[in-house]
Amino acid sequence: MNNQRIQTSTTNGMPSGIPFIVGNEAAERFSFYGMRAILAVFMTSYLHMTESTSTEWAHTFNSAVYFTPILGAFLADIFIGKYKTILYLSVLYCFGHLVLALNESKEGLFWGLTLISIGAGGIKPCVSAHVGDQFGTNNKHLIEKVFSIFYFAVNFGSLFSTLLIPYLLEHYGPAYAFGLPGILMFVATVIFWSGRNRFVHVPPFGKAYFKTIFSKEALSAIGRLVFIFAFIAIFWSLYDQSASTWVYQSKSAFLNKEIDLFGFIQFTLLPSQIQAANPILVLILIPIFSLYIYPALNKIITLKPLIKILIGMFMCVLAFLVVAYIEKRISNGIETSVWWQFLAYLILTMAEVMVSITALEFSYTQAPNQMKSTVMGIFMFSISLGNILVAVISHYNNLHVEVATIKVGSTTSISLENYTPIKGEKIEFEEGSGLFILQKNIKTGVLDTISLSGTYLVGKVDAPSNSFTLQDNGWNNISTIKRSALPEHYKVVFHRFKHEAYFYMYALLMFVTAILFIGVALKYKGKTYIQGEA
Repeated sequence: MNNQRIQTSTTNGMPSGIPFIVGNEAAERFSFYGMRAILAVFMTSYLHMTESTSTEWAHTFNSAVYFTPILGAFLADIFIGKYKTILYLSVLYCFGHLVLALNESKEGLFWGLTLISIGAGGIKPCVSAHVGDQFGTNNKHLIEKVFSIFYFAVNFGSLFSTLLIPYLLEHYGPAYAFGLPGILMFVATVIFWSGRNRFVHVPPFGKAYFKTIFSKEALSAIGRLVFIFAFIAIFWSLYDQSASTWVYQSKSAFLNKEIDLFGFIQFTLLPSQIQAANPILVLILIPIFSLYIYPALNKIITLKPLIKILIGMFMCVLAFLVVAYIEKRISNGIETSVWWQFLAYLILTMAEVMVSITALEFSYTQAPNQMKSTVMGIFMFSISLGNILVAVISHYNNLHVEVATIKVGSTTSISLENYTPIKGEKIEFEEGSGLFILQKNIKTGVLDTISLSGTYLVGKVDAPSNSFTLQDNGWNNISTIKRSALPEHYKVVFHRFKHEAYFYMYALLMFVTAILFIGVALKYKGKTYIQGEA
């Protein structure tokens, strides 16, 4: 520990600790995104949770991951510094993966995600700020470049995990699929520890921190940034659905997931593997934007950071309009190519490059030097708010309807009280219906009798009797057997925003937010702070 450097960097080139930070980030992001890539499928296909409940779980977890950064920032800036905070919380992070790998239940899911949210969230603002701390006045011109490299590492790690981990889940089960990310998180921790004597360590500020944070300058900087982060929170409420509602859409049998590249390469994607389009596109788009798009736009308009974010918001609207179009087709039983979803990912990733990378760099440079981690934590909190919004809307979207009768057999017929559904509409069963279906076990491949719970589709509807048949996502009839009587006042769940209306609603929300942000982007005046600079 005596060999740790605390002086500001004086080199003109890239700081010596950057390779260790980038290597750590690549392995840690492999760990996180690999685990997150399979969450939606694991909850719906293995734990038989409804899509609504899974959406609430997934976005509540995401919200926790981006709420705990503010706690990690306080720990780093006031008490033990960024290095120790990252190291200690990374160990906790590893234990979270271990719980997921060993306990394939809702209880295991809860505790595993809780530990990961504390570990992954707690280190987030510290890692980003730790990158910036490696620079001084002589090499501050390299900060923009290194943040792009940093983001490149994020997506380099997530690319391979998003392709590999869903395959492990499909063919080897949850233990292997959750276990490998845990191993990579351990590797990330070792890489970071190995660079301990190469880093510039900015010491914690102790009691002086409180004097700084309540100063007029600090409160002014935080106030300006919080106002901007409130708008960006809406972007995150849309963006993070690529790991939840977009995955549920990709599970539809009417989304053709077969890939044929000019007859030479042919394969079929798993629903959760489609998310790999995002990191692939980020790796491609970062240099394209830096070398070509941004210089070209600068010739038309002064491309300030907030203008980039504004353009990204409008692009996010377009991405959700594409997803709404896909949902309209598959809800009508029209086979649709997965290339349409790739188009949505292309547009969403372009929005991400303009919003996320820009906001990350902007947040660091606009934060007073003694508050770098804290401001990063506040920025992460905007992501938390966006995800909480999705969880709240998902809960509101549920429409509970009481079941009158259920007739079991090769064709299951359901009648309702005071509600007439439409064909193709999603219907969700919570546990405890007393009904069971015969379904192939994902792990063993044999037929099992499984409790009827999860999300299905409304089949043929008989309006006069308010009854309909129950079907899977390929519009095949569901065969059920009865083990016990239907509970009294048992209710199923329908959705207020049906089919494409759900995605149109979010597109409208983002559009209104972007319109309101125009004035902010044009009028904002801030101040830049760099370590070692007066």
